[in-house]
Amino acid sequence: MQTHFVFRQMESSTALRGYAEERLEKIKRYFAEPLRVSCTFTVDKVMHIAAFDVTLRNGLQLHAQESTENMYSSVDMALAKMERQVRRYKARIKHHKGNEGRSAKVRLGVIAAESMVDQIVEEEDAAAEAAATVAALSNGNGNGHAHAHAHAKPDSRPVVIRQTEFTTERMTVEGAIMQMNLLHKQFYVFTNAGSGEINVVYVREDGNYGLIEPNEAEAEAIAAT
Repeated sequence: MQTHFVFRQMESSTALRGYAEERLEKIKRYFAEPLRVSCTFTVDKVMHIAAFDVTLRNGLQLHAQESTENMYSSVDMALAKMERQVRRYKARIKHHKGNEGRSAKVRLGVIAAESMVDQIVEEEDAAAEAAATVAALSNGNGNGHAHAHAHAKPDSRPVVIRQTEFTTERMTVEGAIMQMNLLHKQFYVFTNAGSGEINVVYVREDGNYGLIEPNEAEAEAIAAT
């Protein structure tokens, strides 16, 4: 098992390394193939955060993270969470095979929240000025248009902080839901092995799963116009 350790805002600890490796043996016993594991330990004020990322040979990824006031407790809780998911999908993980074929690439952008607030405020100001202009013209005041024009603001666009591009895994809907749960995410973007299209699965508030997929007939109709 290839294990990589990262210590953030704390000194490297041989004792912690050994403790984590010992606990990881409980995860390793579920898989015959070698594992690649990344362990990240972070101290943030009084909180001690332990995060584990495991990559299996068949392409599946596991993730678990916990935060407590004691790093050893965080390790125990994070790996216990990971083991519960592994036991839940043990048979499916064992028989999972990567799907051959072309996978789609998607771009992930991060938009500054402040830029969206500014945009909303400017849109509200513009709407208020437009209403004032209409009122002024209705009253016969010819200066209303000039006043609105003087205060017009340029169109604002969301500020993109950063963008990353990644290749979506090609898998079935069932495999995508399993992968989403193994990563403890609320949604997962993937390439549908059947259609070759980008799909999204997500966890609904009622506990069921949702699936977002393109409407091919609608897309063809739009392209034809």
